[in-house]
Amino acid sequence: MPTETNPYAAPRADVNAGAGGQYADPGAFWRSGPILVTRPRAVLPARCVKCNAEVQGSLKKQKFYWHHPAWFALVLVNVIIYVVVAMIVRRSAEVSYGLCATHKRQRRRGVFIVVGGMFLSFGLVVVGIASDLAALIPIAILGFLVSIVIGIVRGRTLLPVRIDKSGAQFKGCGEAYLASLPSS
Repeated sequence: MPTETNPYAAPRADVNAGAGGQYADPGAFWRSGPILVTRPRAVLPARCVKCNAEVQGSLKKQKFYWHHPAWFALVLVNVIIYVVVAMIVRRSAEVSYGLCATHKRQRRRGVFIVVGGMFLSFGLVVVGIASDLAALIPIAILGFLVSIVIGIVRGRTLLPVRIDKSGAQFKGCGEAYLASLPSS
């Protein structure tokens, strides 16, 4: 008796195709709506987490950190106190994931914007001080902040929304990638 398949179901990816020697454990990750859920030290399928294209080469291993958003209230008290407390209470998760060539370039461009913006802003401050143009300093600070925001938005791949002892939850995966994962 033949098994019936759903012609409208999302395509499934071979989780170990093109993994470059790294093999995904199918029980270590799944989707829960628009959220990717992983176990600690998960190796995701060798597919781009943004567009589900096949990944050439090895996966990127990255350590993510997260703390409850309520700790951000300490910034109102003192930034240094917040930084110390955040370092103490943060949770971490290590995940290996893939990016296609297009999304690797996009991430590299985001990092380049941050680094370039920092050097440009520093140069504007030096020129502003050397030539007595005080108006350049606020422009440099604004340019520095804008480059950081653009770099964070364009350079980020996965955004942790929760990390605990049992695993991690991430936003930022493309719908095609999430559709290829088992759901909870």
